[in-house]
Amino acid sequence: MTDVSPFPALLETLSAIRSRKAKALCFFLANDFNTSHRAEKVVDLLWQDAEATRAAASYRQAVRQIRRDMPPDCGLTLKTEIGQVSLILSDRHAGRVTLKDHFRQTVLAQAWDADAASSIRELLAYTTQLEGISGSFDSWLAITRSGLSATIRTALDELLAGAETSQLSALRQPAELAVELEPANETAVRLLMNLDWHSGHATRAIERYDLLYRYLDEDFDQEPEAETIELLAAIKLNPTPLPAPVRAVSRRPEVSIAVNLLPSPQPIPDEMRGFATVLYADLRMRMGRFREWRVLDDDSAEPATIMVKLRPVFALGRYQLFADVQTVRESQLLWSEVIDSPETDWEAKVRLLLANLASALSVAVSDRSLSDSGLAIYDRWLKAQTLLDTWSPETEGEALEMLDEITRAAPDFGPAHAELAGALNVRHILLPGTRQTEEVKSRALHHANMAVTVDPLDTRAHRVVGWCYCHKRAFGLAEFHFEQALNLNRSNPLTLASCALGFAFSGNPDRARGLVAEARQHDAVLKPFHRIYIAMVHYLLQDYATSVAEFEQGAGVMPTISDGWHSLALWKLGRQSEAMKFFDQHLITVRNGWHAATAADNDSIVDWFVNCFPLRDDDTYRDLCATTTKIFEACTTRR
Repeated sequence: MTDVSPFPALLETLSAIRSRKAKALCFFLANDFNTSHRAEKVVDLLWQDAEATRAAASYRQAVRQIRRDMPPDCGLTLKTEIGQVSLILSDRHAGRVTLKDHFRQTVLAQAWDADAASSIRELLAYTTQLEGISGSFDSWLAITRSGLSATIRTALDELLAGAETSQLSALRQPAELAVELEPANETAVRLLMNLDWHSGHATRAIERYDLLYRYLDEDFDQEPEAETIELLAAIKLNPTPLPAPVRAVSRRPEVSIAVNLLPSPQPIPDEMRGFATVLYADLRMRMGRFREWRVLDDDSAEPATIMVKLRPVFALGRYQLFADVQTVRESQLLWSEVIDSPETDWEAKVRLLLANLASALSVAVSDRSLSDSGLAIYDRWLKAQTLLDTWSPETEGEALEMLDEITRAAPDFGPAHAELAGALNVRHILLPGTRQTEEVKSRALHHANMAVTVDPLDTRAHRVVGWCYCHKRAFGLAEFHFEQALNLNRSNPLTLASCALGFAFSGNPDRARGLVAEARQHDAVLKPFHRIYIAMVHYLLQDYATSVAEFEQGAGVMPTISDGWHSLALWKLGRQSEAMKFFDQHLITVRNGWHAATAADNDSIVDWFVNCFPLRDDDTYRDLCATTTKIFEACTTRR
């Protein structure tokens, strides 16, 4: 039997469904046919602001509406089981097909299928038509739209890479579709400019460039790639076409750059110690925006052509950042610079730093601002990050106040919202004896949602939203946003470790186990606080030996909770004397930092500790309470 595409039937079904919520449910399930989704997660996603009983009733109504409006014998079946829902394809359709598969196959087809191209337009249109149902669903739509656009771009690049010069004219329709759906697709724009030029329409080719330039300028505040500018210059210099079009392939950046943060030769004051790490991460992020450069991950096996070395120095009461740029093969120093007081006016200084770096590498850099936020705002945000990185009650209040002021002064500055929400999520852990009240949970969720609204493709924003929902015990929505964070950046060790712990708390051990295994593949670059996350995951997975090993590598980090969890894992292994030693240290740390109005008595400490963590599974929570109590009693009896 010949496989038949399910997408005409899907579009017919979506068109027939009258209810907007039902249409959204159908589109969500169709993104990955034959895949089961937890009904609880779907309800949280589409009815996140509704009361639970009303949301469940509305979900059941949406299911009935899909079944009622679905055309007969369309080859699609809405399957609902206990706590699960999926959209199933009949045998006559291709097996496990996703929207991305359909988009890719349409672009790469040997013969251009106008009907398939039309279905791509209609399906992508739903990612904007269905906006406004809920904040979480809006972010899913944005991520889906971005992923589908990237699929088209990648497929077109692949098509161009394998095409002979004589075949380029046959790629006009795929390129037209790519530009229609993503105006910033420069590979497609260059192809069309070439085809227009060589068919005697130089003016049309120049108009295409002008449209691209305006779009990049208004939406991304950047200029076209060098190859596109060179093509424009060639067209203007010689409007008469050459005999055959020049190939227009996507150009891989030629300069691969490794950025290293070297240790300081002298001790740095505590309040400045984390600042170099913040600046290092910020500089890497900014360098990654230039398409002429490829900034390598810390654990990348790919050899770098250029090495950028950063070294913080504190001497004579002054903080400085030394930056050296050299070739890797010849160790030739290309350029060196010293940045005085990088903790102030960093925005202006880093722009100059990037311009000098670009000059050293013979790359032109636009003089536009790399940030829409004011310089003072940006400096304060960096300082707040540094204060939070110290994990100190003495600096926590100042950092929160600073971030709160930034979000009021610059409400569209998403990183400050995300940082503030993240800080509020862990405040009760930093300050022993305090509880995360409903007011604090709601405040954190508000700022996290603001961060996602400002930038739906920000990995950190989705990760923080996931933790906010964990603390509000909306575990379906928590898992959804953890998945979105992973979809956006799965190669980041922090994302893997944090999401693994989130899934473990949410009662999804299989997902947590897979992610923590991925995180440990980045073993060489894992930071101590990553180890604490991973250790807690292994404890919840009942792998106590690995948990202990990870806690040992993360020693000294998050002291208000790490020694407590470490003692639990040791107790589970039967190493009771060691467990009591760590628990004694845990009690000292907690009592010394106690912030509650009531005294730090034994029962209060145990109650605070076991209630710090949003555990979904009641048996896991009861076991945590029982084990903590046993260790506490053993310590008390010994005295």
